[in-house]
Amino acid sequence: MPDARALLEVARWRNALIAAVGVYVGAWWAMRDATRPATLAAALAAIALTGYANAFNDLADIAIDRAAHPARPLPSGTLRPRTVRRFAALLAAGGIALAFVARPSLGILTVAVVALMTLYSATLARLPLIGNLTVAVLASLPFFYGAVTAGGARAGLTLLAVAIPLHFARELAKSLDDAHADAPYRRTAPLVLGRPVVFALIAGSVGVFAWRLLSLASPDPRLRMLVIPALALCVVATRRALAGRVGAPLLFKSAMLAAMAAIVIAR
Repeated sequence: MPDARALLEVARWRNALIAAVGVYVGAWWAMRDATRPATLAAALAAIALTGYANAFNDLADIAIDRAAHPARPLPSGTLRPRTVRRFAALLAAGGIALAFVARPSLGILTVAVVALMTLYSATLARLPLIGNLTVAVLASLPFFYGAVTAGGARAGLTLLAVAIPLHFARELAKSLDDAHADAPYRRTAPLVLGRPVVFALIAGSVGVFAWRLLSLASPDPRLRMLVIPALALCVVATRRALAGRVGAPLLFKSAMLAAMAAIVIAR
């Protein structure tokens, strides 16, 4: 019987829970209402889809992870590829079904999302910037899902404009941290474009994120104070990446959590 803890690790359960919270943030931003059954179904779909994306990506990256993350369940031998493959298929099917329960339109969108997640692990991850941008969009979709369940798709697009630049910066920072392990297997942005270009892209993305986040806040200076923790974390993360030190992706993730809290309070 497969190790349940190892399966949770493959699914990145913490990231999956953050995706579920993002659904509720989207619903709250759209209508100040996150109590609908449709929102719960979309949150559960986000958990399943995040798990699928991570599990399938681990299957595609076993060779890379033997160098970069040897303790993970697949490269360490804790789980068999066949087990993870079945687990990923179950998560994909569950995510699509739950999205249809939430809203038929989300179900249709989710079929395309699963296809894009699969294409990313199979091909797009090996394309500089395109792969990074793909993950940034996919990671931001929970906000849109939540807004749609509350009847506010346009509000969801507003949140996408905030989240995508920050996720893009985080993905670029991850590519910097993993450049050594990636080199024998794929040509990522730091390897193709060079570190200075990636540094500039991270700084630019953070700037766009800051602009969009501040635009959400009320002109009231007291509400604008709410976004300071998120912006401060972005500055620290950017400086860390520029200094060539690992750990910037975790700081960018923390910035997203701080931004989510600010959005909820400001609303």
